[in-house]
Amino acid sequence: MIAGARWPSQTDQVIVMKTITTSLLGILFLALLSACETTVVEQGPPGPPGPRGADGNANVFTVSFDFLMADAIINGKVASVQYDVPGITPTVVDEGAVLVFFREQGTWTAMPYTFGFDNPEQQAVDFIVTLGFGFDDGFLEVFYEASAEGIALENMPDREMKAVIIDGFPFGKSEVDLTNYEAVKNYFQLADD
Repeated sequence: MIAGARWPSQTDQVIVMKTITTSLLGILFLALLSACETTVVEQGPPGPPGPRGADGNANVFTVSFDFLMADAIINGKVASVQYDVPGITPTVVDEGAVLVFFREQGTWTAMPYTFGFDNPEQQAVDFIVTLGFGFDDGFLEVFYEASAEGIALENMPDREMKAVIIDGFPFGKSEVDLTNYEAVKNYFQLADD
């Protein structure tokens, strides 16, 4: 043994082996890469264009209806009407959405919506009534719900309504304002009823 020389430690041996292995893998990769062949596919001239497809969105549709108090069932603080909507499928319930809007002073307003009713003697809100909805497979229920007992819900106004049924929609990736009917209509290319 030469004076001052030392045997490589186990750590030094591992580092040398890793370096050799990495170098061999790099050489093997370059050899495989150079053996690859690139195929160029020549494309002929384009053919005539096909017929234009229909505008719209296959997984979205609207239902227009009137919410009439004459049809409502009043149960305590709630007055509701149920509608059969076969388009609300289990897929819509599990992976899609139902948006409901009502017409108020010429514009579509998103639901749920809460109205405050003033007490003329106290100049304050006496009670509130929420116009809301619920849905499940095959049906939609629209309701007025009062904040207190004894509210004459039968005197609430009838409403022109529109439901937008969306079958599978990635909400988190959308830039559409789902509370604005005109924005929803434009985004999904919905036709006017």
